[in-house]
Amino acid sequence: MGELSADQLRFDVQWLDPALEARDGYRAALGELLRTMPPPAQEPRRVRTAQLRATATLPPSAAPAPQRAGAARARRP
Repeated sequence: MGELSADQLRFDVQWLDPALEARDGYRAALGELLRTMPPPAQEPRRVRTAQLRATATLPPSAAPAPQRAGAARARRP
């Protein structure tokens, strides 16, 4: 390894200080998140949801759909 100059050390400090501050912020946020979570052994609460059903019936169509509905028509010679 070569010698470190004062400029190189200043450059290191310029990015190292913000990196350490960010790390502290991440640790605090992670700690807060973990405090709000339930313990891992605790079973999650089961939530019941209502199963919706369609009760209306559709009226019969006035005209039946063509046999090949949506298909491209064949060209006539």
